[in-house]
Amino acid sequence: MKKIILLALAALMMVGCGDKFIETDYHTKEGLRVSIIDSCEYIHYSCGWGPEYTHKGNCRFCKERRQKELEELVTKLNEK
Repeated sequence: MKKIILLALAALMMVGCGDKFIETDYHTKEGLRVSIIDSCEYIHYSCGWGPEYTHKGNCRFCKERRQKELEELVTKLNEK
């Protein structure tokens, strides 16, 4: 009975793994695959061990967040 429970638990763990955290993918003109994960853009590339992700650096979501933070900071400074 214990072996069946362990086998069922292992099977559930294997089924639960995957790229469910990736919201959407798109391809750039340069042929790179970009994934949106947790409201940030990541470049997807493959190496010998499997898929790798790196932050784009010019992510549009981060740019919008920085702009909003700057506007809030200017508003607070103008109030004083």
